[in-house]
Amino acid sequence: MQKENKQGLIDLHIHSVFSDGEYYPDQLIKLAKAKGITTMAITDHDTTKGCQYIFSKDASTFDGIHFIPGIELTVKVTKGRMHLLGYGLNVYDTTLNNRLEELDREGRMKIRHLFQVLESDYGLRFTESEIETLLSANHNIGRPDVAKLCIQKGYVQTVDEAFDKYLITSYNKIRGNYKGLSCEEALYLLKQSGALPVLAHPYTLELNKDELRTLMRQMQTLGLKGVEVYHSSQAPEMREICHEIATELGLYESGGSDYHGPTVKPAIELGTGKNNNLKIKKLSLLDHLVT
Repeated sequence: MQKENKQGLIDLHIHSVFSDGEYYPDQLIKLAKAKGITTMAITDHDTTKGCQYIFSKDASTFDGIHFIPGIELTVKVTKGRMHLLGYGLNVYDTTLNNRLEELDREGRMKIRHLFQVLESDYGLRFTESEIETLLSANHNIGRPDVAKLCIQKGYVQTVDEAFDKYLITSYNKIRGNYKGLSCEEALYLLKQSGALPVLAHPYTLELNKDELRTLMRQMQTLGLKGVEVYHSSQAPEMREICHEIATELGLYESGGSDYHGPTVKPAIELGTGKNNNLKIKKLSLLDHLVT
């Protein structure tokens, strides 16, 4: 039985400026209200700072919004990309935040290495001042930040162009040099912080149906509780596969736009995804989430 959100839309996958989004959390809540969203989660990459920021605000900020604290952890895999969403976590959990600080330091080293590859392989030159300014920013640093700098330098016109031309291949060249989070550790960190762990956008794993089912069954033994069935970039066929596997394994269903803002992912709108391909009003996840 899935709880229906009769008052408005649900969006449980949103990014703020504290990772690679473009708006502050309170701005996102204001935008959500304008778009008819009544249940939302901020799920910044590998940081709880966005949720901590919003919890420091006056309670009136949340009027009309059921806000769920969240996070999206990056998991190291040999093929494709794996992200794990965590919902309802204690955003002040010491064990989680200490590990996230370690990952942040490693991530900044990785971005510096990425700049070296961009220069050696593609001749894209950045001054030390430009690199230091980016690396000293008070938010989670990622490839979208590098993409934006590429736009400023005139190397590309859009974030997508930067990824397609340079950032995917350059990152793949260096990704093996950094430890990152294993699936086991990521699930442990989420569980011990009180979060309900959910596999994000399974299409990025680049697995067939049988491979995905096997992986999700293995992850379930480690604490996986749900899967993101509805996502702006997940094709209807993959949604159906995820729904089928979730039903078979007894996993909760989740969903969200993966909204970043008009520059990083301009085709994705908060709450409604790409070309209105999302209109989530009920999710089984919400029946089992305590916040």
